Amino acid sequence: MTDHQEEFLNDFFNNVSQLNFEKARELAEKEREISRLGLTGPWGMLLTHLSQVALAERSYVDLGFFVTKNKGFLRKDNSLKSMYDGLRTDLSRLEELTRSSGPDKTVNTVANQLTQFLTARIELIDLYEKMQVMGTGKQMQYEELVSHIECIVEKHSLSFPHMALTSIKAALSLECEILDHLLRAQVEMQMWRFLQSLMLLHGANTRLLAWENKLQNRESRKLGFLKANQLPAVFQWCLKLKAVFVSKFTLYFFTTLVKQTSFADMRQQCGKLSCDYYQKIHNFQRRYDAAAVTLLFDATGVEDFKGSGYHHPNKPLDPPTGIDCYQIIFSHPAQKPVNYLPIIVNVIQENAAELMAMDQVIYHFCPRDRTTYFLSSVDPRITLVVIFDCKKTEKETNITHFITDISSQLRCNKVFANLKPSSK
Repeated sequence: MTDHQEEFLNDFFNNVSQLNFEKARELAEKEREISRLGLTGPWGMLLTHLSQVALAERSYVDLGFFVTKNKGFLRKDNSLKSMYDGLRTDLSRLEELTRSSGPDKTVNTVANQLTQFLTARIELIDLYEKMQVMGTGKQMQYEELVSHIECIVEKHSLSFPHMALTSIKAALSLECEILDHLLRAQVEMQMWRFLQSLMLLHGANTRLLAWENKLQNRESRKLGFLKANQLPAVFQWCLKLKAVFVSKFTLYFFTTLVKQTSFADMRQQCGKLSCDYYQKIHNFQRRYDAAAVTLLFDATGVEDFKGSGYHHPNKPLDPPTGIDCYQIIFSHPAQKPVNYLPIIVNVIQENAAELMAMDQVIYHFCPRDRTTYFLSSVDPRITLVVIFDCKKTEKETNITHFITDISSQLRCNKVFANLKPSSK
């Protein structure tokens, strides 16, 4: 392969990775004109496929795989996944054609490794589709999603190493790592593990910044292109997902975080989040005079339970038993309602099946002390409890609406459901 062809491939894939899809197509078309005499040969065939790769990638970054029809391909099934699959078939044929041809060794290598890249893209589309469908249900199966993305990462960690493909591999790797970190952070939050959740969110944020930097090349930054709202839809969605998880993290570990700063500064930081759960709870508690709004973590069977993540390294941790299995991880007002805990635990255990369904608000009135409890499952081990020191009826719609709304937000389903443009 000539130096000119190597330079072309580098320029083409750099432009694709930086979202300059039209420029990438123009480069391919110009190269086809230059190579007109050999257009029917392997190099000309590769150039034709590269133009289609640029079209497919433009649709992908705009979440085009959720759109039924895409222009640019004359196929019966013209979904983006079908486009990628068709390109993969065409490149596999080109690879087979050039397998024993010495002069076309680079064309063979690029065709082979582009096929690997397209396979990774199809697998990512499958993951996004699974996340979107799961988001329309009652509960996200984060462990299943983590297993899916980790399988993609492991499978393709050594794929498409050709120098010309370095830029698109870097972008795809960052996208996979961001998804992996965010989904694993959610698993750790559900187990109320502070340090692990924090490190994973930090890792996701670092990779988002690196991905944004790659998307905004020197020329676009200099000219002021690619403002925040012009970044691709897939990137913007990852930003939203991180923001949703950070808001949830801040509520779950509010007590730990507030110890690292002043209460006033903590409140100011909460006000900058995509959802200020503390303010929502504060406003509700004051308006309806609730005795407490509490989040309870069930540590039953969690042998490595470490509370907020801080413990003395020389003191072994025994798994909690009995009522000690239930830890108050957040409460407003700040004073923990420990006196209510025995009744709350009893209500949780008696209504375990209903709470697990994650679509009901459990009502309980204790006539002995005239206390009312409303409970809703937020995560498999975390329950939202609203307590009133008076009798409330089961049909208090303002109360049940608040509990249903905040529980739904904390489950984070909506951000996944909204992956599909038509569901927004």
